[in-house]
Amino acid sequence: MRRSILSLSLLVLAGCIDSGGHQDLESFITKTYAVAEVTATPTPPEPNFEPLAFEPAVTNDPFVMPIAQEEDEYSRIDCWQPDDMPAKDPLESFELSSLQFKGVIGTPGHYWALVQSPDTTIHRVGPGRVLGGNRGRVESISQHTLSLTEHLPDGLGCWTKRNVKVAMVNKD
Repeated sequence: MRRSILSLSLLVLAGCIDSGGHQDLESFITKTYAVAEVTATPTPPEPNFEPLAFEPAVTNDPFVMPIAQEEDEYSRIDCWQPDDMPAKDPLESFELSSLQFKGVIGTPGHYWALVQSPDTTIHRVGPGRVLGGNRGRVESISQHTLSLTEHLPDGLGCWTKRNVKVAMVNKD
């Protein structure tokens, strides 16, 4: 076994001996280098940029109090603002679309809604309770719908009201 490995490795190494058999390859390389031409495309000239000096429109002194500015026109408009900011209800932390109206309990005219939160907890909700991120106050509860009034900011400091009805979910 040892002899066969030794003879095989000698045979492999014998192929690496240069016996002058690469003469044709060397002549081909020499001819190719002699005929080859180097072509390069010229690069376009650099554009001439003229730097502009920065000139601030107003220079503020960090040691001088700023001048008070007038209120803008939107802050002077009398618009509706929510008058009461109730304490955070646990159901306010969920979006209204993630809450599910599952059913009602109570007597006709005095219903309580059963609302399931995303964490699968069932909450008993009555009129006046606040649901969802837009502070939707429960106005009325019927056997199949839950009516809310949401308070949405308009981005200009005012608020608008939006009536929303949530239908009961009948998934088994």
